[in-house]
Amino acid sequence: MSMDRPLTGGRPRAVNTAVLLREAFQTLNDRVLTRLADSGHAAVRPAHGVVFQHLDDTGTTVSTLAERAQMTKQAMAELVLHLERHGYVVREPDPADRRAKLVLPTGRGREVVAIAQELVPAIEADVAGLIGAEGLDRLRADLRAIIDG
Repeated sequence: MSMDRPLTGGRPRAVNTAVLLREAFQTLNDRVLTRLADSGHAAVRPAHGVVFQHLDDTGTTVSTLAERAQMTKQAMAELVLHLERHGYVVREPDPADRRAKLVLPTGRGREVVAIAQELVPAIEADVAGLIGAEGLDRLRADLRAIIDG
C-alpha cells in the first residue's frame, strides 16, 4: 500500500511499527471490502468492520460493542445506525433487560460475516506466499506476544 505521508517539519513523517501494522491490516481488509462490494454489499465501509468483529450471534448492546472496540458509544451507535438502515443489523429489546436493546445481525449481516470468513484462507495463503509459512507462523506468534504483553 502506497500512502501519502503527513508532513512534519516539511518532511514525510517517519513510519513506526503501529502505522505499519495498521497499513498491513488496511491492505488485507481492502480485499474483503472489494469482495463485499462485488457481492452487493458496497454499503459496508472499513469502519463497519468493528461492528461485525465484536457482534455476538445472539446480539450485543451498543455499549458492549463500543467497549470491545474501544470507542465511544456515540460513535458505535452511528456505525450501527448505518448498518441498520442498510439492513445488516436490527435492534431488539434485550430479554434480560427490557430497557436495553440488542444489536442482532440480519441475514444480510450474516452474509457479510460469511464472505469475510471465506476469504481468510486465501488471505493467509497470500501472506504465507509473501513471507513464507514459517514467517507467517512467526508473525502470528509475534503479534500474539504483543497483544498478550
